[in-house]
Amino acid sequence: MVSAKINEIFDSIQGEGPYIGYRQIFIRFCGCNLVCDYCDTEFQTGESYTSGQLLNKINEYNLNAVHSISLTGGEPLLHYEFLREFLPQIQKKIYLETNGILIKPLADIIGFIDIISMDIKLNSSAKIGDVFNQHKNFIELAQKYGKEIFAKIVFDENIEEFELNECAALGKTYKIPLILQPKMEKAGISVSKEKMLEVFDKLTSKYSDTRLIGQVHKFYDFR
Repeated sequence: MVSAKINEIFDSIQGEGPYIGYRQIFIRFCGCNLVCDYCDTEFQTGESYTSGQLLNKINEYNLNAVHSISLTGGEPLLHYEFLREFLPQIQKKIYLETNGILIKPLADIIGFIDIISMDIKLNSSAKIGDVFNQHKNFIELAQKYGKEIFAKIVFDENIEEFELNECAALGKTYKIPLILQPKMEKAGISVSKEKMLEVFDKLTSKYSDTRLIGQVHKFYDFR
């Protein structure tokens, strides 16, 4: 029986992207295939669950009150074999938060996923190199199966003009919403108001289905 290491399970609001404010059950998986410069998530320590154990834990919550189950991390798709066992037992919408790199694992469980929140990893902020081709293939697979997908763009003061152009081209090609998300630190948003407005103006001028949305749960001091 396959097990997965999970950092935490909790009931809260979605604080990012177009589903902001919706109540979800969050399952935070341990481990990630990337090391992004701005990552502020503790996902190395956790407890191992079988699919049955996790189902029992999820059923302790009032599932009638939540919009969906959020698979987050870390990178949930690292646990695709576990998810292949677990997800068929869930009767709520499944909301996948992912870095948009692991294409074959997505293909393995895509039939159980309803909404995909994909990060666009800019080298200026994440510092992991150019992964736009992986993002393109990831989006193409999601759309092939008719899945709802949008992309979040975490940015800071160092965002480059060519990165904005690539993001706009990605949005236009696949007709997906783009969510500009200013990088946050413990003290709050680390991007100046002037820079946020400049980036927002430049990207909306190139692709209008763009929104500027911060991490609202952090302002509420929610998990």
